[in-house]
Amino acid sequence: MTTAPQPFNIIQHKPFAAIFIFLAAMVLVIGALRVGGLRPDASLRSSTPVHSLVLKVEDAPQGVVIVRNAATGDVIQTFKRAEGSFVRATLRALVNDRRHKGAELAGNFRLEHHANGQLYLVDEVTSKTLALNAY
Repeated sequence: MTTAPQPFNIIQHKPFAAIFIFLAAMVLVIGALRVGGLRPDASLRSSTPVHSLVLKVEDAPQGVVIVRNAATGDVIQTFKRAEGSFVRATLRALVNDRRHKGAELAGNFRLEHHANGQLYLVDEVTSKTLALNAY
């Protein structure tokens, strides 16, 4: 005598159902806010910067990245291969965003310091803003 296996009904498990409903609701709320025009990256900077520095980033041979003051050309920092992983990853993400938007790949970045102590890195090509204090 064989018995047929009982189907597993995942919705009967209350913790899973609660988590699923919560996540679905969050996706709907975030989607509605985005469709409604909420742009968190545009509202990040609430004040004008106290200090600002325009940066030019260069890829040099052998994986070296050179960060320069765009106005003077002075070298601010040189990252050899396997150094500055946070800076490399951040800049790579901004350049990939340019590529995704079909924007010019060359261009400067602006580092802003605000009165509240917040640091922002602004892509001058796409205007994408990263709050660096979050890291």
